[in-house]
Amino acid sequence: MDASHEAALGLHQIEGYLYQEANRREAHRKARDFAWHLPGLTTDQRLMIEEAYARDQVENARQVTRHVAERIQQIETRYAARHRRFTREAAIAMAVVTLGLIGLCIAVILGSAAGAA
Repeated sequence: MDASHEAALGLHQIEGYLYQEANRREAHRKARDFAWHLPGLTTDQRLMIEEAYARDQVENARQVTRHVAERIQQIETRYAARHRRFTREAAIAMAVVTLGLIGLCIAVILGSAAGAA
């Protein structure tokens, strides 16, 4: 793996981490805004609501990410199978064309040899 590929991979991982942190912070902010408007809750109860909501949001994000990754894998598998089938069919077609041309060449050679005799 060359340095530019490693750098791109590192940047991708940093971007993912920053995106995850931004989502986590946004979930905390939404839960805090919601909980602070509920009358009769203690600070600890509000913090518990905030943490529970943030945990749920993180788990939802993980599930969505897993689902997307599984779907990508399915599509890649289908594409690979389709590509193998296309390659196989193209190789067979090329073999048929090549054999046809060889047969034509042999016929021309034999025809010109018979005509000369």
